[in-house]
Amino acid sequence: MSRPDTKLRVVSERGGRPASGDPGHQDSSRDLLQRAKIVAQQMRYFGLVARKCSFDELVPSTERASFVLLSEDRREKEARFTWNSGEPDFVFSLSYKDADKVWIIAESRADILGLVLVSHSLAPQISVGTKPWLGGDQLGPRALQFQELLLTLPDFVETPAWAIMDT
Repeated sequence: MSRPDTKLRVVSERGGRPASGDPGHQDSSRDLLQRAKIVAQQMRYFGLVARKCSFDELVPSTERASFVLLSEDRREKEARFTWNSGEPDFVFSLSYKDADKVWIIAESRADILGLVLVSHSLAPQISVGTKPWLGGDQLGPRALQFQELLLTLPDFVETPAWAIMDT
């Protein structure tokens, strides 16, 4: 398999959110939109990796793109990653169990806790939703606002993840 196109780079001034101890940091709507654009870029990167890389090429590619491996199960062909600096907004999981349809799942953290982004190597769209087992009072305080911002970006849809499974 070939390496991902080097034209797609995951670049951010911050990488993720600044550490919560940063003095005077206010998460305004503009900051939240910037974070949404960053995760959109990260999901597109993982979509490209899912289409172009084998499981064996996954970790080296993600390391070059400044992601950190959180866990890897070589037998199940699954791996989890996060951004390498700040407090990352999402944990990304990739599953190569079915090499023809590599799944990408991103789960949000902290103030946007409760969001799930789902796509696979054959899908042009990214499903955005909340974890159905969480009540509204268990979501992060900015989760729904972040979800609405993601839905304004290209390729993000409210279509439930199970509906894109057949794509």
